[in-house]
Amino acid sequence: MSSKLNPVVQSLHRLDRKFEDIGDQMHEFYRRQANGEKPNPTEFTRLLEQQSLTHSAMTAQFNLLQKPLKTVLNESK
Repeated sequence: MSSKLNPVVQSLHRLDRKFEDIGDQMHEFYRRQANGEKPNPTEFTRLLEQQSLTHSAMTAQFNLLQKPLKTVLNESK
């Protein structure tokens, strides 16, 4: 199954990139904080919320990808 043809896999790739981007932003927040800056705490809260939502979306998409495989495995028993 090619990832170029499967919309679920494509969605997982997009969500994974978004999750990594949020992680990079969080690391930047930590770096600024370690350098003595006082970054806005609401920015950190926003990043945590985005990270949580993205993770939930990734889990849902992954479950959609698994469902056909589980169906095939159960029917082949």
